[in-house]
Amino acid sequence: MLQVQTARDDVENETLVIEKPRYDGATADNLGSRSWKVYDDLTDNTPDEFGAFPTVILHFPINRPIGSIHGESDLAPVTKWLVRYSSWLEDRARLNRFRNTFIFFVKGKFTSNATRLQRQAELNDNPPQPGSILVGDESESWEVLSPKLESSDAATDGLAIKKMISAGSGNPLHFLAEPESATRTTAEASGGPTFRRYEQRQKYFTNMIVQVAEIARQRKAALSHHISRTAELTAKSSDISARDNVSLATASGRIYDVFAALRDRAMVDDAELLRIVYRFAGEVIDVEDMLRRGQAAGLPVFPVGWPIGAGDPSDRQKTPVNPDVGANVGADPRVSPPARPKIIKDPLDDETKKEIENP
Repeated sequence: MLQVQTARDDVENETLVIEKPRYDGATADNLGSRSWKVYDDLTDNTPDEFGAFPTVILHFPINRPIGSIHGESDLAPVTKWLVRYSSWLEDRARLNRFRNTFIFFVKGKFTSNATRLQRQAELNDNPPQPGSILVGDESESWEVLSPKLESSDAATDGLAIKKMISAGSGNPLHFLAEPESATRTTAEASGGPTFRRYEQRQKYFTNMIVQVAEIARQRKAALSHHISRTAELTAKSSDISARDNVSLATASGRIYDVFAALRDRAMVDDAELLRIVYRFAGEVIDVEDMLRRGQAAGLPVFPVGWPIGAGDPSDRQKTPVNPDVGANVGADPRVSPPARPKIIKDPLDDETKKEIENP
């Protein structure tokens, strides 16, 4: 357990983290406690005379209310319900073991208690086997006694506890292997808020990694001039749901076709076209910066859709003309070359023509 100390006038300004005293389990001796100074970027990035940095700690609380020091676990609201579900499931398993147990209850007209005990001993020594045939008279009747658990409402009780766990953890029921009456459409709709929450957790975690890497970079830069202090550090993570990528790709493709037609008619500018396409792709960019980068990069060497083996597009005007097709060698095969008149040679030679003209 850790105790966080803060500044007197600012509860969010953490200064020291103290570990509570530890005790030896065998001898009960006090092992003491440790403390760490909370990182301060103004004073903790300077090495001492031996090139060592002070040991510091970083505190990343989650679910912390305003004005509080500590956060709260995501499982804190459902901890007691997890315990209750575990106990309920254990009780159901224990009762299910005895659900199929039974005993035979034999009624008869016995003359004395000794006769009854003798008959009971005979049946215990040779209990009836499954499929066996018993023959008796009117003086003896058999009954079967089994526990009546009344377990018809057990599924309802378990589902009610699962719903409490689902609501407390922020996950839909089908995430807990409980489809209930959900269809594919309702399952996808109910999973949207959960995926957004997971994305927020993912961004928080990647931001935590960037902060730790930034501190390491600043300390390394204090010892080496080859390390840049201003280079941007980023941490990328994979997508939570692959289905979102398919939807975004479809949406961005369709919106591009619409706004590309508007751009061709000079109804929108390049900035608006780029902004709307990236918006439907689910990405946030600086439109003006992206336009400057695109202008600096220039046109691609091989345009989109350029056939493989068609040659370098920059050499289309440098190659000689092929007299058979009337176009530059290596020209864009998608553009039809101009048609040239074909010269058809007369099949009759000169001698044959003379004989026909002068028979």
